[in-house]
This record gives sequence, C-alpha cells and structure tokens, in this order.
Amino acid sequence: MYDHFLANDPNVFNTESLRKFSEKVYHILGSHFEYLPERFARMFPYMKQQDWLFNYSTREGTELSFGGLVRRAHYLKESETAAALFEEHYKSLHEYYNVFFPDLKSFAKRMYGDLLKL
Repeated sequence: MYDHFLANDPNVFNTESLRKFSEKVYHILGSHFEYLPERFARMFPYMKQQDWLFNYSTREGTELSFGGLVRRAHYLKESETAAALFEEHYKSLHEYYNVFFPDLKSFAKRMYGDLLKL
C-alpha cells in the first residue's frame, strides 16, 4: 500500500518519470532473468505485462495487488477487507507514509553506502 503513496509522491515521481522507472526496472529484471528466484521468475511476465509498478499509482491497481497477495499467501483468504480498510483509512495511511518515508529513504541510503564499502 505504501507503493501507492510512493508512486503518487510528487517529490519522487510524476506520471512520465514513474512510467520510465517501471520500464527500466522491467528491463533490468528481464536482463537478469536467470538470477531471479523461481517463484518470482514465474510471476515476472505477468508483472511486466500488466505493469504492476506503474499501476500502483491508482487505487484500483493497489487494490488488485491485495488480491495478488491473497493468491500467493496461503494464510490469507480474501482481499476485500484490505481494500475496504485502504479506502476507509486512505487519508491516515497517506499521512503515515509522509512520516515514514523520509526515514526509510535515509536508512536505505545509509545501508547502500555501507554495502558499497564492503
């Protein structure tokens, strides 16, 4: 669900840059297909064809992703509750994203820098 808010964050993407980003990710993943985990490799063609990364920018696309989680997670039985809660708490979830994402971004940059030093 945070992918939805990230895809709509004007400080990170606009429609054109999100489209280019998703195409670049699909290209990179496709060019390293042999290294993908088996389950992800089976799912990747659908991800690319249906442009999951770009479609996170829509509420409908995000809600469809809940259904995908249900299909892959044996412990989940339905996605309607998640979709309803997403809609009901949309504003609060967006506010949580705004608080959480800057810290996440700083952490990721720090970890990336540490990994480059290895």
